[in-house]
Amino acid sequence: MRMTASTHPGCRHDENQDYYKAGRLSDDTHWVVLCDGMGGVSSGGVASEMAAEFLSESIIKQVPDYLSEEEIQEFMLTIAKQCNDEILKHSQQTDHHMTMGTTLVMAVVRGNKAQIVHAGDSRAYILPKNGSMKQITQDHSIVQELLDCGKITADQAYNHPNKNIITSALGVDIETRLDYNEQKLAKGDTLVVCSDGLSNMLKDSEIAAIIKGTDFYRCAEQLIESAVKAGGYDNITVVIANVE
Repeated sequence: MRMTASTHPGCRHDENQDYYKAGRLSDDTHWVVLCDGMGGVSSGGVASEMAAEFLSESIIKQVPDYLSEEEIQEFMLTIAKQCNDEILKHSQQTDHHMTMGTTLVMAVVRGNKAQIVHAGDSRAYILPKNGSMKQITQDHSIVQELLDCGKITADQAYNHPNKNIITSALGVDIETRLDYNEQKLAKGDTLVVCSDGLSNMLKDSEIAAIIKGTDFYRCAEQLIESAVKAGGYDNITVVIANVE
């Protein structure tokens, strides 16, 4: 598996409150953690960095000890809950960071399967070698709830004024919603993990077209450049993994 990534503050922010980590373990397990901070002037950046550091360190130290998919699933959900507690504790002890929180997409890829835990509206997609890109995660957002109950269409959802209001994040509540997904991967398939700074600027078909039409190690930067040209309203981060 090969990986590439890029991040950018966007056109309207001086600070980039997105934070990501990715790597490969000695047993050829690959992993990604991507967080999009939310809160005050600097609080979101504190939360996203705390989460990315805590979760990546946990993965590096502990994933090699787990053999089954069930064990890894339980481990991922456990450390996400622990991370939620750590951020919440920090925010309660520090007045300046009282409102901080962060979205999460965490993926562990071993063999031909990606195991994914997420909270919020940062996303994971699968782009098959031959096929259309599909969103693996489902946004935890007001707009997604309106879409699910048929009150708005997909086109209305894409341009909805409240699409930035999320219903789940790490560090906000004692109990937070964490969804788990699995995705089988075949040779040539591409896993895309991104913050909403990318998915709000480019449609899924546009993201797929850029990946398919760009040299692999340039496609993350090209996606960022295209999102910036489209307006770059928010911080933008993307991590791409391709099965060779």
